[in-house]
Amino acid sequence: MATDITGMPDYIERKGSLFLRSDHMNYGRATLNSNWHQARESEPKDFDINKTAKRDLSCATYRRIGNVTDGSLPETTYQDHSAQVYLKKDFQEQETTKPMVNVHTFANTNIDRETGKPKRGFGSVLPRHHPDYNKHHLETTHLADYKPPHPYTPGPERPPDFADNSWAYRKMHSQFTDTADYRRTGRNTWQDESGLYLNTMDKRQVFTTTNTIPERLE
Repeated sequence: MATDITGMPDYIERKGSLFLRSDHMNYGRATLNSNWHQARESEPKDFDINKTAKRDLSCATYRRIGNVTDGSLPETTYQDHSAQVYLKKDFQEQETTKPMVNVHTFANTNIDRETGKPKRGFGSVLPRHHPDYNKHHLETTHLADYKPPHPYTPGPERPPDFADNSWAYRKMHSQFTDTADYRRTGRNTWQDESGLYLNTMDKRQVFTTTNTIPERLE
């Protein structure tokens, strides 16, 4: 057996050593080859294929899983997931109490009978809603908080004294210079080069056409 520089024995299996390095041969228990401890760790075996007279590859080496030796194997993942269907009834809505008055017996009840107890509030037999229950509050915040300081009578509405032609003075997006603008009017999104804008008619009414060529002087 070789030793290293520290004087410790070298157990590395190299060519020419005297170790029994055969891992595929079955030696007796008295013969200690290089992996004899691995065979000891796998014992006890329920079925040893090397010691049986007839080799059967369909037999398992162990008839247990871990430390379970009584034969009660745990459920598989599929069995555990499939068993959840039996838990459906535990999550269904269950009727714990049965009321004395339901839809079928409501017509035969006498709720307004004299019981000697208050009709509402503490001590009443049946709970009742407040008289203002489900009341609609249609008053707006502006009307409630911003009231006029003095009473007044609003005047009658009338049309304006002059027509509102402000639409004719608005600058529209050009169909020729603003082609890359994402703001398009109307439902159509293709390029429109008709020259007609939304305020074309208003401009014709406000800005009347004039004859730019002067008449010939007589």
